[in-house]
Amino acid sequence: MPNVLRNRVAAAALVLVSVAVAGCTGENPGTPSPGTGSAPSSASSVAPEDPNVPKVAIPLDASAYAGDACKLLPAAAAAELGFTEPGEPSSESSNPSCGWFIKGKADTLQIILGSGNREKGMGGLAGMHKAKEAGQLRFLEAGPDVDGYPTVYYGIQDRRARGNCDLAVGVADDLTINTLAGGYDNEQDSCGTAQKLASAVIKTLKGA
Repeated sequence: MPNVLRNRVAAAALVLVSVAVAGCTGENPGTPSPGTGSAPSSASSVAPEDPNVPKVAIPLDASAYAGDACKLLPAAAAAELGFTEPGEPSSESSNPSCGWFIKGKADTLQIILGSGNREKGMGGLAGMHKAKEAGQLRFLEAGPDVDGYPTVYYGIQDRRARGNCDLAVGVADDLTINTLAGGYDNEQDSCGTAQKLASAVIKTLKGA
């Protein structure tokens, strides 16, 4: 894939997560109140009592992958999705990410570990909703649970009909892992791939 297209895909993915971080800064700081049940790593990132923000029943620990988000998708799982080349890590954001590309095709995958959002108190699906309320995300819609974990589709705009699907899965109340599939023919293919990617990541975190 030409470098210019590769960079555009990576930048777009990172921008979407960056606005989620910015959603509760500046004039609208936002201070989620502690919820009931087991608390994640920091009280500031616990999901508020909002019916639109589902709790994560069994949190997953992704700390081992903060240094290399590419390890969240094993080579065999990537090959099942049609990507045989190794993932390419990016350090352009506080949220570690990794992208997969197919030479000569537009299909791309991206995984973004939202550990930077967590550190800024904007982690989890709660942070995504706060970014939407602040106007930083214009599109946010509940997605299907993936292996028992809640998800949302999100973005500056809804790109699904154009074959680009941005999915965030809540693996803890204060942490999302975002799986993006781009360059596909339609919403069914792109979002189906994003969901399969999320499932593969969850299996990795469970040690399956």
